[in-house]
Amino acid sequence: MNTEELNERVKILAENDVISFRAADLAKQAFRQLQEKLQTEDIPNSEMLFTHLATAITRIERGEEIGAPMSGILEEIKTSKFYPDALHQIGRIEELHRDALPKEEWDYLLIHYTTVLQQFEGGMKE
Repeated sequence: MNTEELNERVKILAENDVISFRAADLAKQAFRQLQEKLQTEDIPNSEMLFTHLATAITRIERGEEIGAPMSGILEEIKTSKFYPDALHQIGRIEELHRDALPKEEWDYLLIHYTTVLQQFEGGMKE
């Protein structure tokens, strides 16, 4: 996914009140941060990550909750070499959001970020 594709995706979601315009903006900022880290314009397979991020921020704004992911998945994620980078990216999202994210949202974002980072590195080796 590139910036243009993300912009179109969040625009449609915001215009249809699936996500807030603030959440759309935050997802765009987080996407730019990851582009800078990876030094790339295109971040393959990142659609789920940034869609989840925007819907998570919207859920938080609306006072909605989400159940936690399965603990086994989280234990596996914690062993990934990409786990520290995922933690860092989510910390930066909290700075942009100006508030702590609920643990359940953190956990899902850890899964998404770790997966995207792992797939990105895998694609670089091909």
